[in-house]
Amino acid sequence: MLERVTLDQLRMLVTIADAGSFTAAAKELDRAQSAVSHAIAGLELDIGVALFDRATRKPKITSAGRAVLAEARTILGRVDHLKARARAISAGLEAELLLAVSVVAPREALINLLDAFRTEFPSVGLRLFVEEVGGAPQLVMEGIADLGLVGRPSLATGDYDGLEAVAVGTVDIVAVAHPSHPLALLGRPLSEADMDDHRQLVPTSRALPRYPNRLVQDVWEIADLVVRRDMLLRGLGWGTVPRHIAEDALQQGELVELDISARPQEAMRVPLYACHRKATAPGPAAQWLIDEMSQAFSQSP
Repeated sequence: MLERVTLDQLRMLVTIADAGSFTAAAKELDRAQSAVSHAIAGLELDIGVALFDRATRKPKITSAGRAVLAEARTILGRVDHLKARARAISAGLEAELLLAVSVVAPREALINLLDAFRTEFPSVGLRLFVEEVGGAPQLVMEGIADLGLVGRPSLATGDYDGLEAVAVGTVDIVAVAHPSHPLALLGRPLSEADMDDHRQLVPTSRALPRYPNRLVQDVWEIADLVVRRDMLLRGLGWGTVPRHIAEDALQQGELVELDISARPQEAMRVPLYACHRKATAPGPAAQWLIDEMSQAFSQSP
């Protein structure tokens, strides 16, 4: 007769286990001890399991009782979470937040931010999209994502007048190649002619037009940032990547930094922006993320 089991019975079981006795549980629950004993007896009858050994003066929980106790804690925890979430939703807190993040955003800082978000808003669900260049603002514009973390060049590639953007930090970009690459072996600042003679690995995405710098004769466009870095490690070309992606390889000598100051149009520091649709004000959880992003990404390496 499991359908007759009540949350009140389960709470009594948990309280007895935590308080150490029926008497202490009755006092904590402000109930008569007979009421507590009757509720537990009814629970045992309903589930067909002896929860306590009553052979001694002080009943002791049985092995079956410990198993049921673990389940009772899980059930009550979920019920409490449901109540908290319902209260938060009724107070205006988002039930779920969809966050679209540019692939260039520093991962460690992002994870630290979301760890703090989990503590601050335990009842808010999260869906995280890590998007190719240009993808994050597009998802926000289309109403798929509530909030975006994007690089400024992404905002400049399309019609994003409908977005409200707030500066939250920067990402340093570095030009790199394998140590054996011909450009790395020159050992001097590179000229346009130097760079134009060698394949460049550049970012792309379905949300972007083709790479605009067609002065380079040999360009491979790769959407995935980590794949592009790994191709650079294999010596398949030279290219620019966020410094935090290449830092370990640079320190270990697997990649070397190139001086491309002769190409001033290359963005070597990308501003990061939090963005949302102008027509939709961010809710409490989204606004907290926007406020905290400035600290999270201004301090990231």
